Amino acid sequence: MGCTESLPVADSYNVPHKIDPTFIPIGSKVGGGPSTGKPTTLIVKEKFFSWSGDDFKIKQYPTGQQFGNGLKVKGKVWAMRDQMTLLDGNGQVVAVCLRKFEFIGQTFKIYVPKPLWPNQRPSAQKYNNTPLYTYCEVKRVPFSTCQEVIMEGRTSPEFVITRAGGFWPKKRLVKKRGVPAALMEGGTWEGNWNSYKITCNPGIDPCLMVCVCAICDEMDEDR
Repeated sequence: MGCTESLPVADSYNVPHKIDPTFIPIGSKVGGGPSTGKPTTLIVKEKFFSWSGDDFKIKQYPTGQQFGNGLKVKGKVWAMRDQMTLLDGNGQVVAVCLRKFEFIGQTFKIYVPKPLWPNQRPSAQKYNNTPLYTYCEVKRVPFSTCQEVIMEGRTSPEFVITRAGGFWPKKRLVKKRGVPAALMEGGTWEGNWNSYKITCNPGIDPCLMVCVCAICDEMDEDR
């Protein structure tokens, strides 16, 4: 079963979304929160889970300026095989993406260093001895190329990610409850490319979309 659809019109990339008060945007405290008036477009390296060991900063498009206070993705040459870390400009953890090992399907979880609500229990995961709290789970829809994002404590998907348009450059369309939320554009499905352009509608968390893009890229690499 496939999950490919046509691209929406350009105006769909400027549809405001309400910010969920329960799930504080991941990078909001370090200048990486969502725009409320216009789309936010970022450029990030494609191979997030690379063994290169390099850290790479998230840049704004088309200016090339740093995003937030210098948010960056940590290279994992010394990290766990299935982990990606988002750090702020001071080297403090903002989010951690970690693969769950399962016999069927692929699932990643995204963790943050602070609880989402009072009395939320920390997960079993830690980063440099700091407890982490589950933010959401990203799962592949069985027998398809789609992914779903389910927020912690909820059962229905908040976001659904599908392939869209042609196969070059590759595009992933993210919908929030059926409404376009973000567009991720990279290289071809079969070959290498060195960056993704991620366009987030107003109210959509850019740092969450960076993490989701990284996870979807890794899932497709392992198919």
